[in-house]
Amino acid sequence: MLWLQVLGEGELSKKLTIKAGAFSTSAKEKLESAGCSITVIPGRKKWVKPSVAKNLARADEYFAKKREAAASEPDSV
Repeated sequence: MLWLQVLGEGELSKKLTIKAGAFSTSAKEKLESAGCSITVIPGRKKWVKPSVAKNLARADEYFAKKREAAASEPDSV
């Protein structure tokens, strides 16, 4: 299956059910005004080496703690 984006060029005169990876804003407007059913199909997740995933999780945890500590400190002027 190909991941495609639907663009809003052209005209549509029939009601259709369309499934795609993404829709442009103009495509959504045109399809909805024609009474079409739109479904966005999620893309595949990128494979990440387990050691890299572990490091990314550690970094997320570290920066979440930093943000929490910064938010709890009183503002000094």
